[in-house]
Amino acid sequence: MDRLILEDMIWPEVAEVLPEIKVALIPVGSCEQHGPNTTFVTDTVRAYRIAKLLAGRCGHKVICFPPITYGISSHHMDFPCSATLRVSTLTAVLVDTALSAVHYGIDKVLFVNAHGGNKPCLMSAVQILKQEHDVTAFWTPVGSELLEGGIQKYFPGIQPGNFGHACEMETAQCMYLRPDIVREHREKGINQTSIFTDRTAFVPGGGPGVWNWKHDVTLNGALGDARKATAEIGEAMTNEVLDYLERLVDKIIDYKPTPEKLFK
Repeated sequence: MDRLILEDMIWPEVAEVLPEIKVALIPVGSCEQHGPNTTFVTDTVRAYRIAKLLAGRCGHKVICFPPITYGISSHHMDFPCSATLRVSTLTAVLVDTALSAVHYGIDKVLFVNAHGGNKPCLMSAVQILKQEHDVTAFWTPVGSELLEGGIQKYFPGIQPGNFGHACEMETAQCMYLRPDIVREHREKGINQTSIFTDRTAFVPGGGPGVWNWKHDVTLNGALGDARKATAEIGEAMTNEVLDYLERLVDKIIDYKPTPEKLFK
């Protein structure tokens, strides 16, 4: 078995290779609208498919858990059938899933996240795991943040703050990773004007906080222009992301944490 993915395994197979596993990969997605371009599982698909591909590159050093399929999507709830967890709920799920992996002797955890709304919970979960359980955990995005030179080299002229959700970048990744969730007829985002229009500068160095995506950001739920997406671009971006993540896994394995449990 070249890659370790729990979805494909039975417990005796896991038990046999458990001593070799150094890092648990836990994909984290969402269930939310992605405009008229890709389906509600977009973030979960991106996180899970990339984690699986990473497992294929890393061999028995990592094991890939099934994805956490719901996230923090309160800002998308004006679009029918988006679903959200509470901040406390997702944080608890992240922590408990990580502790389950550690229970079996896996030293470290890497959350593979594809939804920006989950970031506060991921940061909190990593801190809780360290402070309360002395568990070494990290989280990583899977999108444009990991591209050397940024998204502009794949989509020249793309505007800062006008990509990252149901846009050309996410759509291109989906066209490569799972084209069946991409609609043939795609649309450009219909931007709204509000206090959050320039989201990258609204709170310098931070984020915009809680907003209403439909009323404050984009009327049809999309950013950018998904019509520009291609599977070829998606493949190139994803491979660059995987190159970064493969290096990251090795750094995580080599990292020697100091005991820092602060609270009992």
